[in-house]
Amino acid sequence: MAQTAPKTNGRVVVRGLSVQRGAVHALRGVDLDVAPGGMTALLGRNGCGKSTLLKTIARILRPAAGTIAIDGTPVDRLSPRAAAQRMALLPQAPILPEGMRVRDLVAQGRHPHRGLVRHWSPADDAAIAAAMQATDVAQFADRPLEALSGGQRQRCWIAMTLAQDTPILLLDEPTTYLDLSVQLEIMGLLARLAREGRTILVVLHELNLAAAFADRIVMMRDGRIDAEGTPDAVMTAPVLSRVFGLDARVIADPETGRPVCLPRTAA
Repeated sequence: MAQTAPKTNGRVVVRGLSVQRGAVHALRGVDLDVAPGGMTALLGRNGCGKSTLLKTIARILRPAAGTIAIDGTPVDRLSPRAAAQRMALLPQAPILPEGMRVRDLVAQGRHPHRGLVRHWSPADDAAIAAAMQATDVAQFADRPLEALSGGQRQRCWIAMTLAQDTPILLLDEPTTYLDLSVQLEIMGLLARLAREGRTILVVLHELNLAAAFADRIVMMRDGRIDAEGTPDAVMTAPVLSRVFGLDARVIADPETGRPVCLPRTAA
């Protein structure tokens, strides 16, 4: 069963966004356009503002200045339920509910579509089934989450965000602590969802994963956007040196043509 098509275009526009956490300016005048459809990866050193930007777009953090709009509508004018029908957030290291079955976790994604008078419907069942099929976790539907591997659990969390049936998916480091083969599997899944029309904004640490799968890369440094564009335009030795302090060669993958970062090591 195919996943329901996004209801809106899924464009995110950020203008002059600043966030202050205590005495620290976590974001400083950030401007960002995330086009509908496709995958945009946020990269940068720890503490550069990647997760803060994602959480502010998701309305978890309040900005000190600036605006965020989804398809032309300022997010601060949306009710919590309306916002949750337009964007779904998968945070870092989500808390694993003890004893919860996979199907019940995925069903959590339907809450934004259920009001006080709207009961469970066949549409909810269909959305859950489609989300589990899209992420290849239907065979685990009746198993407890703790019985699954890390990669299988991560697919279940992504299934929950898909069941929310939003045009925009915000994911904060979805590949962290996973084996390389599982990282590739998760990124392949996200790339497929982007090709199908979802707007994917994902925080990553792995440079080569971002270069291999993302349509656009946004490099952040000290709470600002340092560089953005296609992987070819952004994954360059000067940018990597400036953003990460990394001495690296960048070559083209012989099969895909996408850039590959090769850090130089001391002799």
